[in-house]
Amino acid sequence: MFKTLIYLFSYLKYHKKVFLFGTFLLILASFLELSSPLIAKNIIDKVMTPAFENEHLRVSFLFFLLGSYLGLNVLGALCRYISLLNLRKMSNKIVKKLRDELFSHLHHLPISYFDHYPAGKIVARITSDTEVLRSNFYVNVLSTMLSNFITIIGVFIAIALLNHWLALGLLILIPVLFIWQKIYSHYATKYNLAIREYTSQISGQLNEFLQGMKIIQAFQKEKQLLGEFKKTVEKWYQAGRKYLLLDSAIAWGFANFLRNMTILIVIYVISTLYLNQQLTLSAGLLYLFIDYINRLFDPIDGMIQIFATIQESIASGKRIMDFATLPVENEGGKDLVVTSGAVKFSHVSFSYLKDQLVLKDINFEAHPGETIALVGQTGSGKSSILNLLFRFYDPNAGEILIDEQNIATCNKKSLRKNMAIVLQDPYLFTGTIASNITLGNSEISDEQVMDALKKVGADYLISRYEKGIHHPVVEKGSAFSSGERQLISFARALVFNPKILILDEATSHVDTQTESIIQKAMNVLQQGRTTFIIAHRLSTIKEAKQILVLDQGKIVEAGSHATLLKEKGIYQEMYQMQAEQL
Repeated sequence: MFKTLIYLFSYLKYHKKVFLFGTFLLILASFLELSSPLIAKNIIDKVMTPAFENEHLRVSFLFFLLGSYLGLNVLGALCRYISLLNLRKMSNKIVKKLRDELFSHLHHLPISYFDHYPAGKIVARITSDTEVLRSNFYVNVLSTMLSNFITIIGVFIAIALLNHWLALGLLILIPVLFIWQKIYSHYATKYNLAIREYTSQISGQLNEFLQGMKIIQAFQKEKQLLGEFKKTVEKWYQAGRKYLLLDSAIAWGFANFLRNMTILIVIYVISTLYLNQQLTLSAGLLYLFIDYINRLFDPIDGMIQIFATIQESIASGKRIMDFATLPVENEGGKDLVVTSGAVKFSHVSFSYLKDQLVLKDINFEAHPGETIALVGQTGSGKSSILNLLFRFYDPNAGEILIDEQNIATCNKKSLRKNMAIVLQDPYLFTGTIASNITLGNSEISDEQVMDALKKVGADYLISRYEKGIHHPVVEKGSAFSSGERQLISFARALVFNPKILILDEATSHVDTQTESIIQKAMNVLQQGRTTFIIAHRLSTIKEAKQILVLDQGKIVEAGSHATLLKEKGIYQEMYQMQAEQL
């Protein structure tokens, strides 16, 4: 818990002046507000009591004291308002910075993290967990908690000035509150962690259901998925119910009991001292003691109730800290200088899971400008080779060389700067056609975008829409056909002018006519570039310089289309099977 608190408080260093100014105003507000009971005491002892005894009311003095009382409270309230306003503004800025850092950190995590962690849970870290920190931790702790703490100290000082023995006696509240907080935290932390985890699971399930709604409805799985969702919500409800019972039983009941017992003890002690002639007591002084005791317990009561939200915040803070401290990709190493795009795999082996190799002693060379096709059954290792080439993962053994440079010793940015990829399922971002092609690169002009679209045969998109390349793209490009989305992603790869091009099933989701258009564009795009193609449609890779046939993580055949047909091996069987299906 303390490690999490240190992490959360570390963000105060970016707003030291605002925090110190806000703290100063809170101290001033507490001083002003705690001075007002002294004026009330004088009203009782020096105005009301004498007036009752001699029937003479000092009106001017009474109005002076009332004005002073009102003035002190108004000025104190103003200082407190300005302080809390600034501290809460600071809280918003802290959470903004935190979200910016988490989003930036997200982009530096290795691909393996996203392979094993649901998107909804990641989203929950950056959205709901940070919002919990903003509203519950930074607002409550930095404003309410700090204000209460300063008020408690001020009341102790005021009581000590009146009677130091009474102030010392009240210090027993500190260990009582500490023990209570330890007991409360022990159970509350467990329940809050469970609540946050189930909330994250709910976000993850919702994200998955929304993404797959077509499949859910097509296969009529609504009832089954509703049952799964209800189970998760029930777990969240049960954890919340236990936490609510704990909070209501300990926080509220304990605070009121402690307040009433303290007031009872203080009255008893003051009465005893007065009867034993050890304390001069007046009506105003008795009021002053009771007022200060109430002012002491108002912030204590507030702090006790805030402990609940702090526990929830700590649970969210721990999840955020765990995410923020995840190891990022190693971005060190020398810059990779790609001049020709020669690629060599030398005795490369790789596994996603320990002792389960998916690539076994892979060896091949791709000379500059050559097209290398990777074919094989699902799970044979085709995509894994490209994952290693992009350094989404690093091999367990062996070397991958680009222009005679070991990519393991080079930084990933310089590597990927010289590469482009077209995926089987093209992804379009919210924006425009142009922004999806340039990906925000201001160095790429509109003319280059239009030229790329023309080269891939998608120039009809420019004339179809009134805004041309600036036509809006929403919902992952759902308004476009799968072939059109593929053409846009193809133009994206083309406009970045890579030395090495990756086509991962780039024609699998398009019709025959669009495939013909893409095939023509590929011939233009491949000129002067080393190209790797994963393809199930073997008719699209006839012109490849090398065709590597993979089976169970091994290259079992290699050669040109004509050569492999003559060998009458796996490739020949695959080609013959596809030909018969046409």
